[in-house]
Amino acid sequence: MPQIKPIAESNNFIVLDKYVKLEQTDKSYQSEADLEKELIQDLINQGYEFLSDLNSPDKMLQNIRKQLQELNNVEFSNSEWKRFCEEYLDKPSDNIVDKTRKIHDI
Repeated sequence: MPQIKPIAESNNFIVLDKYVKLEQTDKSYQSEADLEKELIQDLINQGYEFLSDLNSPDKMLQNIRKQLQELNNVEFSNSEWKRFCEEYLDKPSDNIVDKTRKIHDI
């Protein structure tokens, strides 16, 4: 499958340079494992990188720290990162939807 590149992105949509509708051939229900595999492949096709070793909350927070530092050309000290996580990113009072939204909006 050819690489599809995003032309424009916002909080509400992504415009791709090419769209090919895939015809659904199977009319049965899809297992959760198959759905997950399909989602991962769709994201890879959109240019996202699959990191199979991000399989725990601690590893995900380490990756978020790394990505934020690279994107913003900054280096968090351990105390700054701890405060950011405790006071904003990973507040115990937030549910999973709140935390996901914060990561998306950063």
